[in-house]
Amino acid sequence: MATPADVMDQKQISDEDMSVTEAARAKLAELQGQAEGEIAGIRVFVTGGGCGGMSYGMTYAEQITPYDCILSGSGFTLAVDAIALNYLRGCEIDFSSDTLNPSFVFNNVFQSVGGSGTCGGCGGGGF
Repeated sequence: MATPADVMDQKQISDEDMSVTEAARAKLAELQGQAEGEIAGIRVFVTGGGCGGMSYGMTYAEQITPYDCILSGSGFTLAVDAIALNYLRGCEIDFSSDTLNPSFVFNNVFQSVGGSGTCGGCGGGGF
């Protein structure tokens, strides 16, 4: 598990890079608190193949790497590698429990690559 000193040595994610709503922060803390085994945090990742050419998701992070940028909150640590953060710049991560399938929603994910800036319902794989 990452120690506070390890996390402080990492580049911090600013609000301009990515924001996380209160609902998402609460769910992230809950998930990280319920994780089995030792984890360093929750990793946000980007892969090819979504509706705009990319998909966005989350999984548990076994370790924080030197290539990660982090966002720490009460009870959680998000890790995003620098390349993924370029695709996420300006996005907002929310958690929606208003639907049949509660999920994380990535809003404004296309903003940094010149798209419309709207996407929802892609969810957060891995949980």
